Amino acid sequence: MATKKNKILSTSINKKTSSLMEDFNSSIKIDKRLIEEDIAVTKAHVDNLHKLGTLSNKELNKIHKGLSSIQNEYQIGKLKFTKKNEDIHMNIEFFLFQKIGDTALKLHTGRSRNDQVATDTRLWVIKSSKILQAKIKNLMSSILKQTKIHQDTIIPGFTHLQIAQPVLLSHHLLAYLEMFKRDLDYYTFCIKGSDENVLGSAALAGSNYSLNGNLLNKKLKFTKSKNNSMDGVSDRDFCMYFLNASSMTAIHLSKLSAELILWSSNLFEMFKVHEEYSTGSSIMPQKRNPDSIELVRSKSNIIRSKAMELSNVISGIPLTYFKDFQEDKKIIFECFDELSICLDVMSDVIKKSQFNKDKGMHLCNQYFATSTDLADYLVIEKKIPFRKSYKIIAEIVQYAQKNNKNLSQLDIVEFQLFEKLIDKKIYQYVDVKKSLGRKKTPMSTNPKNVTKNIKNYESFLK
Repeated sequence: MATKKNKILSTSINKKTSSLMEDFNSSIKIDKRLIEEDIAVTKAHVDNLHKLGTLSNKELNKIHKGLSSIQNEYQIGKLKFTKKNEDIHMNIEFFLFQKIGDTALKLHTGRSRNDQVATDTRLWVIKSSKILQAKIKNLMSSILKQTKIHQDTIIPGFTHLQIAQPVLLSHHLLAYLEMFKRDLDYYTFCIKGSDENVLGSAALAGSNYSLNGNLLNKKLKFTKSKNNSMDGVSDRDFCMYFLNASSMTAIHLSKLSAELILWSSNLFEMFKVHEEYSTGSSIMPQKRNPDSIELVRSKSNIIRSKAMELSNVISGIPLTYFKDFQEDKKIIFECFDELSICLDVMSDVIKKSQFNKDKGMHLCNQYFATSTDLADYLVIEKKIPFRKSYKIIAEIVQYAQKNNKNLSQLDIVEFQLFEKLIDKKIYQYVDVKKSLGRKKTPMSTNPKNVTKNIKNYESFLK
């Protein structure tokens, strides 16, 4: 029998646990974070017990008031969890026992910690997925704001980190909105995959009490219950969905970070990180380092490892519940914390930092970004096969490089050294701005397409 001083859970088989085992076995330092979910699940469960006649009106009210009091004490920092009661479930039950006495001993009727923790974790994943979706949308709004500011700013597009063709900076940034929009869908999939109530599975075989699944689902805002009790207590696929969705977001953050780090270097000079998010060197007074986005890049790679961590924990485990599952909370909590701050930091960096309006045009001219346009000029205007026109333009570019000129600085006589059919119309194809308008496909960097996509994202984010 429990007293108000000892732990709530004890068995005749193991009357005394070593202090080392208590430290090793206890998860309260980690899973205390599930307190709101656990209290909500417990309230729904006792409502069900009341419907069955297992709890009287008086007992139900005592339990509800006691649980609400525990939650209030937690919110103001008064609760002191103890490892003697192992986890969040037993700590709450013990706190309730201290408040209302033996009535609290009825709390665990018809359920197990196995279905309890699985349900708690599902609720947490649903809540956390929605929080991350909101943070992703906030980042998207910051990107969209810069997209509108730089709707007409021209930069070089890169392949293999080599300057390739002119694009609008707005078009470049819109590519990231496409990525993060997909991430929203991944979390929606995660939410749907978590939307199965496990209560009623009990330890593994199901409960001996006629728990009302519809009532439990309504109370906890699940749309359905698990079909199989053994799958209910052992399923951690939804945690993998959460980690995989987070991995994709992390990949996109890492890609964006890497690009901005390059662009902020002295070699590119295309992006200036706001002083709030850059730091100085300890010995080189001329430098400011993009530490914020470097940390986002490194943390993003750590986030990606979380899915592998959990898969290593849960793979090869037979049905049903094993203590191995205690490790899942630590992994998903760490993933959420790291990703959450990365999204916040990146959103603020994008919002406050500056893109260089002029550097991109200079780079496009300096590194022959309209060369493909010139090849197309010979195809469209002079009906020269593309492979032949490609070779002609390659020779023109080599000539310009040797003479320290860009394409616009070559006169018509110089062009005609390589192909006599070339006329002054070639300068329309040399022009970087006209290159953008020449793009025909709806997904291209054509300013009309970009304007349309910006309006679409404005509507989407509203």
